[in-house]
Amino acid sequence: MTSPSSDKQSTPQRTNRTGIPLRRKILFSVIPVLLFFGVLEGMLRLVGFQANQGVERMEFTFPIDDYNESAPQPFLVRDETLFWRPKAGVMDHNSKGFYGPEFEAEKKPGVFRIVCLGDSCTHFGPDSYPDMLRIYLDETAPGKFEVINAGVIGYTSFQGRRLLESEVLKWSPDLVTVYFGWNDHWLARGRQDKDQNVETSVVMNALQGFRVIQFASYTLGGLSSQTGKAKRVELDDYRENLAHIATQCQSQNIATWYITAPHAFDLGIPPYLVESGEISDQRSLIPMHRSYNQVVREVAQTKEATLIDLAGEMDQMNKQELFIDDHIHLSRTGKFYLTKRIIETLETNNILAERPNAEPSAPGTD
Repeated sequence: MTSPSSDKQSTPQRTNRTGIPLRRKILFSVIPVLLFFGVLEGMLRLVGFQANQGVERMEFTFPIDDYNESAPQPFLVRDETLFWRPKAGVMDHNSKGFYGPEFEAEKKPGVFRIVCLGDSCTHFGPDSYPDMLRIYLDETAPGKFEVINAGVIGYTSFQGRRLLESEVLKWSPDLVTVYFGWNDHWLARGRQDKDQNVETSVVMNALQGFRVIQFASYTLGGLSSQTGKAKRVELDDYRENLAHIATQCQSQNIATWYITAPHAFDLGIPPYLVESGEISDQRSLIPMHRSYNQVVREVAQTKEATLIDLAGEMDQMNKQELFIDDHIHLSRTGKFYLTKRIIETLETNNILAERPNAEPSAPGTD
């Protein structure tokens, strides 16, 4: 017969015999798995595979973090709805995060409010065309007009559409100008704009940095590799975004004016567009850009909206004077011309009385 004391001594021995092998089995199972994924992660990084999943790592010609580092002050911040936006109060951005003077969301009685939607071609100052327009209207018809620059670097028509719905319509504009196209047809880095998942957790954002996670999602069809040919906004989606902007504006009796995006690529295409991954090859760029401008023209006609065919007009002009070196952004002379075209269109639509002898002028000097 076994004594109680001997039972107490034998129990831990049995526990050790069953517990230690189990832990070892788990350990021996985990280590090979970790080694496998570690090697795979290293190989994927070595070959340069990357398929970004979240908007946190979404890139464009000037990646958000890189651009913040190279700018005099970091001025771009993440935004759940718009992906990114300028930081309020930094580098001449007002308290709402838009380039230009302060304005109240509630429009003053008797004021004709103009909101300029667009990308960096609209955003950038000094001497942006909304700046020039604002100065001219303030001098010509003091207190009668208000110009709000709602252009943001890197924005597509998708972001412009979201900005209109989330903020601009609340400002009760009388006129919205729409000037997009460039960022829409740049190649997507990860998902297209419409597929961006902005509601990711901190843990998921951390996991998405691993190439193994990206490769698994890409293999299952959840991502687009950086080597893919998908554009940030495909042509049909571009058409739908522009049309939706007009529909939303017309529902509130807001005039919509479309502006085609001119270029000077016939003078040369900057190599950085291929090197940075914005386009796959130079030969396709001009035809592709023309197709996006043609959509602008068609949407304006379909929606019976006003069109300023800046691209068509500047094709007949001296482009050396109208563009800066990237052949995308307008020079001061080019922005001055666009400002005059907007003023002429205001007159044509009987929104602005025929101007006196004064001509619009750009602030500052060259």
